[in-house]
Amino acid sequence: MISKARFAPSPTGLLHVGNARSAVLNWAYINNKGGEFILRIDDTDKQRSKTEFEYQIKEDLKWLGITWHKTFNQSGRQNIYVKKIQELKNLNKIYPCFESPEELSLKKKSQLLSGKPPIYDRSSLKLTKKDIGDLIKVGKKPHWRFKLEDKKIEWHDLVKGKVSFDSKNLSDPVLIREDGSLLYHLPSVIDDIEESITDIIRGDDHITNTAFHIQIFEALKSDIPKFGHHPFLTDEFGKSFGKRLNSLSIASMRKKGYENMTLLNYLLSIGTSSNLTKEKDLKSLITKFNIENLSSSSPKFLINVLQSLNKEIVQSYSFGDVRQKFIDLNIKDVKEDFWNFIKNNINFFSECLEWLEIIKSTNIYDTENSDFLKQAAEVLPDSPYDTQSWEEWTSLIKDKTGKKGKELFKPLRIALTGREKGPELKYLLPLLNRDYILKKLGFIG
Repeated sequence: MISKARFAPSPTGLLHVGNARSAVLNWAYINNKGGEFILRIDDTDKQRSKTEFEYQIKEDLKWLGITWHKTFNQSGRQNIYVKKIQELKNLNKIYPCFESPEELSLKKKSQLLSGKPPIYDRSSLKLTKKDIGDLIKVGKKPHWRFKLEDKKIEWHDLVKGKVSFDSKNLSDPVLIREDGSLLYHLPSVIDDIEESITDIIRGDDHITNTAFHIQIFEALKSDIPKFGHHPFLTDEFGKSFGKRLNSLSIASMRKKGYENMTLLNYLLSIGTSSNLTKEKDLKSLITKFNIENLSSSSPKFLINVLQSLNKEIVQSYSFGDVRQKFIDLNIKDVKEDFWNFIKNNINFFSECLEWLEIIKSTNIYDTENSDFLKQAAEVLPDSPYDTQSWEEWTSLIKDKTGKKGKELFKPLRIALTGREKGPELKYLLPLLNRDYILKKLGFIG
């Protein structure tokens, strides 16, 4: 039997690091098992679901390097759901309820005031067929609840270990609204059955849902998948990101210049007992992932750690690693010397563009040290240059001017790059010719 996992985003917003982590965990886990990864689009909420969000979610997953064996939309599977609903009705596993939201709210308040847990009292089970018919005749529309079996619901969680619920402490979940639309539970379980999903890894907020779903699987006489529930990401203070997660969308992280491997390494490492991985290829990263190392405690998502990791990964690239990246930026004439010049001084690959502009610009940045720069120009050796040329030139300047250290190097750096700090200039000279350097020093053109 082929192992199958799925990721099921709702296209009601952008993919952020929180739900991307669920996708990455499922994808790495099932790839390690040689299984299949399914992408399910939960677009049953017609008002909030947008095709542009679905498109962006798929683009962001592709950018991360996550591929899927199959994708489908729940909105196109209504016929399947209708058949299963009728099956549950025939089995008397779901029942109609006619209480209004206001009535249910009053019941809940009354229970709480009496010191009782706010659990649905199943009063609708007492309705006869005649009662139901009469209510429908006067315009009442029912919502439908799943009748939970009176027993303990237990499973071995892939992350948390043994999890147990007593169904007496749970309200029968609503599966179908008054308008006939379906809540999350039923389409999710039916799709998992139809697609033969064997493993489900999702957030802590689904633990109670899993208790419901196990009984729905049983009612539909289906095998029950393995479940794992991971905790939510928190900020540096251990607090929930809440709506701030929207500012941590994968699209925004891409725009800021993060590498896909940075996010994959970080999302698969945080909240585990393993050290932070710094892999450059997907296969190595997947091989190192083990769900048994995943902690049940909420991990902190730290931007400063992510930035530091991105810097390390970018600086670890060889020229061969980044050649295609330059082509993707429509930069086709870059040589390895340029990469050697900038690689240890950038945090994001996109900073390459800034340095390309710098070494191509003929702007004169330093007019305050013209006398010194004139003397530097007078002893500038002929090109071409190599990594030894910088030391030879600065030695000649030192002999001519008597300057050394910061007094010598700072005005040269500013003249050549417009910056007070940056890469070692011995790697810059091989990228330039004599006439260009003289222009930057202010003595040609």
